[in-house]
Amino acid sequence: MKMTVLEEESTSVFNPTDTSARETIDIMPSIQPASLEVNPVVMNKLRYLSAPFQRQAYTPLQFIVDGNMIKGAIQKVEDSMVWIESDDMTTEVEIAKIEDILWRGQPFDTRS
Repeated sequence: MKMTVLEEESTSVFNPTDTSARETIDIMPSIQPASLEVNPVVMNKLRYLSAPFQRQAYTPLQFIVDGNMIKGAIQKVEDSMVWIESDDMTTEVEIAKIEDILWRGQPFDTRS
């Protein structure tokens, strides 16, 4: 995208017949960071595990987030966020950043 910019001098006398210098500036479109997409397998696991009975039956869970492990129970799932409760602390995690959910050290399977 190109934009034309007028350069004007501030003077006490303004003469409209003077031509202003013109300069063309290239404007780069702003680059937005790619939004993370939610893994549908992880989303299905979260929906299943956030039900009241499953919250009690499948604890503690292990969440692999950006290569790190967070251990706890699902407190709440809302839009693109999940709240994980561990001891007396609650951690808020973007669902798109969750790589996998483990139970007893194994990937949780909702088909069993």
